[in-house]
Formats: sequence, C-alpha cells, structure tokens
Amino acid sequence: MAGLFGLSIDPTTYKDNFLEDLFWETFYRQHLGEQYGGLSTHKEGQKIKIQTHRGLFRHTFQNNLAGLEGTEGIGYCGHTREPFLIGSKIGEMSICFSGNIINLSELVDEFENFGHIFERCGDDIEIIAKLIAQGVDVIDGIKRMVERIKGAFALLVLTKEGIYAARCPTGHWSLVIGEKKGAVAVSSESGGFKNFGFKLVRDLKPGEIVLLKDGHLIEKGIIPAERIQECSFYGVYTSFANAIVHGVPASLIRKRLGAALARQDIERGFIPNIVAPVPDSGRFHAIGYHQEFCRQMMEGKIRKVPLYDEVLLKWPYAGRSFTPQEEDKRKLEAHIKLLISGEDYTGKVLVINDDSIVRATQTSENLVPKVESLGVKEIHFRISNPELHSYCPYGKTTKRGELFAAEIPSKEERIKFLGSKAGNKQIVKSLEYNTIGDLVEAIGLPQEQLCVECDLPPQ
Repeated sequence: MAGLFGLSIDPTTYKDNFLEDLFWETFYRQHLGEQYGGLSTHKEGQKIKIQTHRGLFRHTFQNNLAGLEGTEGIGYCGHTREPFLIGSKIGEMSICFSGNIINLSELVDEFENFGHIFERCGDDIEIIAKLIAQGVDVIDGIKRMVERIKGAFALLVLTKEGIYAARCPTGHWSLVIGEKKGAVAVSSESGGFKNFGFKLVRDLKPGEIVLLKDGHLIEKGIIPAERIQECSFYGVYTSFANAIVHGVPASLIRKRLGAALARQDIERGFIPNIVAPVPDSGRFHAIGYHQEFCRQMMEGKIRKVPLYDEVLLKWPYAGRSFTPQEEDKRKLEAHIKLLISGEDYTGKVLVINDDSIVRATQTSENLVPKVESLGVKEIHFRISNPELHSYCPYGKTTKRGELFAAEIPSKEERIKFLGSKAGNKQIVKSLEYNTIGDLVEAIGLPQEQLCVECDLPPQ
C-alpha cells in the first residue's frame, strides 16, 4: 500500500496556503507507507516540479518546500521513490500509485525486448508510466494501461492540464474526494480532512477517471468491470481509524468486529478479567469487545464485565511493523514498538484483541513473552479478521508461504505455536476469530462487492 493525496485550487477564490494544505494532507497518509515521501506540483506556464526523499515524510520535507509553489500538486507516502516524473509524446507527467501489478515481470520483459531501458529495475510505477505514455492522451493511456495490467491500483497523474485521478475497475483500493472553498482534493482516505477544512464529498467509483483542475472536479468517465471487489481488510486494519471506509467509519467497523467476538464469549460463558488491545490497530476492536459486555450487562443479560486496560503500549516514535518489505525489518519494528505496562497483572486472565494474525512470528516471539513477564495467568487471543488463508495479490505486504493459518491449519497447533516462546508453555489458552459473515456484517456491504479472497480456505 501507499498513501496518495492530490490538490487543485482556484487562486481567485482559495484563501488558504496551497503548500501547507498539500504538505499536511500528504503527511496524514504516512501510516500507509513510511519508507519514502514525495511531492510534485505545477503552476500554469511552468514545468512540473518534484521532490522525493527517503524517510518519514514530515521530517524530510518540513523545511524543504521552497520552489514547490503551484496550483496543482500530488503527494505520496510509500515504499518506493514517487511521484515519478517523465516526459512523453503526450506531455510531461508526474505519477504516483498504490497497489500491485501482478504481471509486472512479463511487462518488463516485453518492454526490454522492444529496446526500452529502465531507470529503476522495472518498478510498478515505471511500467505504469510507459503504458500511459502510449496513449493518444492521458485518459486513453490510462485505459490502455488497464487493458494490459493484472492487479489493482489507485492512481494520480499530474499534468499541465491538471490532476487525473483513477481508481481500478474492481475497486480494490479507495480514492475519495474532498472539497473546501476554492479547492478540490483526492486522497487515499479522508483522515485529516477536517483539520484543514476539507469536507468529504464521496468515494471515487470503481473504474472512475476524474480531472482536478482550477479547484474543480471534472468527471471523465468510468472503465467498467464485471465484478466490484473492494478490499475488506482496509477498514479492519489498513486505514486510519477515523477514515470513512465503504461509507462507514473504520473505527465503527472495528468496534462491530470486537463486539461479535464478545458475543461469542458471552454465549460460551467466558468472561476474562481484562481485555486489552494490541496497539494501535487493535484498540477499537478491544473497545468494541468491552462495550458489548457493558451493553449486555446494562440490558440485564450478564452480571459481570472485564476491565478494559492498556497492558501493551506502543512507543510513539517507532514505525508501523506491517509495512516494511523485509522480514528482519518487520521483526525489529515489532520488537521496539511494543512496551509492556509497569503494573502488576499477576494471576489475571487476559483477552488480547487484535485486528488479525498474519505471520504470527512477532506474536509468539515478541508479544506473548512480554505479556507473560507481567504475571498474567492466561492469554486468550480474540482476532477480528477471519483466518488469513491466502496472501493478497493486490498489495505488497504479504507473500506466499508466510501466513499463519495456511502454514498451521489446526487451531490447537496454532495455540501451541503462539505460546511456544513463553516460559509457561500453556499460557496461551485459546484463539478465536470472526467469520466471513461477521466481517461482511460489520462492513455493511454485500459480500459479492467485497474482496475476501485472503479469508477463503483452500478448496
């Protein structure tokens, strides 16, 4: 994944600071990618300008914005150096995207056979740029690109005509439109909009292409698809908690999923002493779990509820452990980010809520031993997303052969694995997941409109 933001202003009615809006709203996409950041801008009568830096966006850009003034601009936070600026027969373009091209190697081979030279060893963005440049104009180029690639994308293309934004026809990755007086914005998600005066208007439709120009949005058409497949995991984990995903706040999706797990435990007659999240992404799942117990107690259905507590703490200066591409970097980030409470939890029965278990190595090697050191008697994992049986071919965060549920099909063996690095080998007592039905209900869209491929067990 990567975070994208684009801004177009009408200088005659826009009263704010263009670079400030572009900078901070791109900064609010940092959680979608931490390795690189980039900005590219244009002003009428001038060439497109671009700056890209390695590292966290705010620290590398905050005092380095001189020369980027303009009326249209795009921003990027992700795992490669973008935006990517090219000259072509259809004009100068600066491009950034989020997603994954599954048939990348085949396309690279094809272009190399025709004598093309790649600057960056055939990154996705370079192939996208070459495909778009083959069109008679940008819109035709985007349509030609869609015909050639397999995978999913959200795309911003800055040109001298304005910003073209496109969402892949299947709708896997989101783009949303925001507005304020004299300005229109397009973004991976809406978190941060209100802080700088933007109002969320709508999602870009799957396959839709729009042009942002002079502070206005111009609809340019829709590339049809046989099937819409919006990512179900985006609201569960990937997005920031205040983003509106599938028309629903991500925080609410997560609370609904936590509540579904609580209902299962209440039906079993299991009430732990404490419920705690894996921060930060597990927080609203744990809140939903706790609130369901409170709700049922207020309705007179149960007489006891677990305490909500922050047993695990996230060091705020650590990065996000899910986004690095290399396993050793993920492990290091997971280790340094999780700290344990200084309080004593001796003898407590603890439910730990998390959004998902992907690889489980960090949970078993890092989380469980740390929690055990607090004196906890039992650990019970409650996981909001269904079991992950398949890697996601539409993003870049999981790969084949890495998934916990696929590698260890037996739940009993998974429980043993999670506790295998603890001194008390039996400290992990249970592991429960939501079903695909629970996930669909929490999101609120029909299952046929959601991509749940990663959750489907092998046939």
